[in-house]
Formats: sequence, C-alpha cells, structure tokens
Amino acid sequence: MPKHFFFDMDNTLTRSKSPIAPEHEHILVELSGRADVIIVSGSSEENIWSRLTEASTGRYYSLTQNGNRAYDKDRTLIWEHLLNQRQKDAVRRFVTLARVHTPTIVPDENDLLEDRGCQMAFSFISQHADINLKEKFDPDFAKRRKVLADLHEEVEKLANEYDLEITIGGTTNLDIYIKGMNKGYNVRQLVERMSWKFDECVYVGDAIFPGGNDETVIGIIPTHPVKDYHETYDFIADMLGMPRSSYT
Repeated sequence: MPKHFFFDMDNTLTRSKSPIAPEHEHILVELSGRADVIIVSGSSEENIWSRLTEASTGRYYSLTQNGNRAYDKDRTLIWEHLLNQRQKDAVRRFVTLARVHTPTIVPDENDLLEDRGCQMAFSFISQHADINLKEKFDPDFAKRRKVLADLHEEVEKLANEYDLEITIGGTTNLDIYIKGMNKGYNVRQLVERMSWKFDECVYVGDAIFPGGNDETVIGIIPTHPVKDYHETYDFIADMLGMPRSSYT
C-alpha cells in the first residue's frame, strides 16, 4: 500500500462543494491512521475544511487552490503563491470574453468569479448553484475544453503576457493561477519538502486527462484515475482490505 495518498476534492472525495458523507469520512479517517493523506484541490482552504467534520481535524495536509496555498496537518501555513492585481485584472477580461463566447443562463451573476488569493476560479453557471444543475452542466468536460480550444489565443496571451495558467476544475470551473504552479508542481514541492519517496505516493483524481486540473500530476507520482467519489472509496476500501458493503 502507498505511504502517501493525495486526493482531489470535488467529485473525488465529495460531490461538488458538498460536505463529505459520514460513511466516507469514516473510511478516510481510517486511511489516515495508516498513511499520510493530502487533499489537493482548486478550492479555498475555508471551503475544504468546512466540508469535513471534527473527526478529520489534524489528520490531513491541505494543498488548497491547486496547491498554491499549502497547510500542514495542524493547518499551519507552509507556503502561498499570491496573484498580483495586474494578473487578476487580466483574468477578469478573459472571463468577459469567455462569457460572451459561451452564453449561459446563471442563477446569480455575482457568483461567477471567485478571487481566492492564489487563484481565480470562474464558474460558467455560478459557484454555489444547485448541485444537480452543476453536475449536469459539463459532466464530460467537453464544454470547457471547447472554450479553451476556441479561445486559445487569449489563453496563450494570459500565459505569455501575464504568466498565468488555466485548467479545468470542479464541475463547472476554470481555475486560473500562476503559470507552472499547478497541482503537479505543488505535489512535487511537498514530496521533496517532506523527504518522501515519489514511488511510495499515489494521486487519486477525476480529472487526470489532457486539460484537466489533475493532469499535471502525471509523471510526478503514480496516479489512479476515478470517475467519481464512489470509485474513490472503493479504491480506499480495497487498499485497506475493507468490504465495500461497509460504507455503501
């Protein structure tokens, strides 16, 4: 069994922006007693921690905002890579173009772009839309892939002029952060900082594909792709030798 488990959050440990299910938290806590558990998410630290209960306190490392703000198990800040105002303004201009290019009816116009400090997160239908609506929006990531392909010149401009990178995140988001400081970069930073062995780690995520925000971990540590959070807990149960019927 790997000694260090890295997990994406949305659709890997939980439904999008939803609390972890009690039966799932139980098995994750069980895993943390036998190996290191690291949550790697585009979400903010407040969002991640609010979706867990006291049972998880002090058990997990947190690489939030795609790892650009990192915390130890006791939630002590390890590092952060902040965006500057010029970069944030460039993101807002890109979002305006993306919305014109892909017009979508949204429940809340003021809930589309979230400034998380180290990352800007743009949701096509709003960050806190109904979970069922969010899961139906782009389940195969095709809509967001097309936007990035169609606006490739603008994406390249963000990279070349503003040192920014864009990846697909969550169920409806595009994550935008400092170029090169993606999940793969930050996973490597933590492994090296902790003097762990790369081949004793595994990364579990639902977006380990070209353009997905888990893709950059490929080649850094071993990966295990999952379709959704159900498959994640099947994988953990198998690692722990637990019957799947014990948490379903």
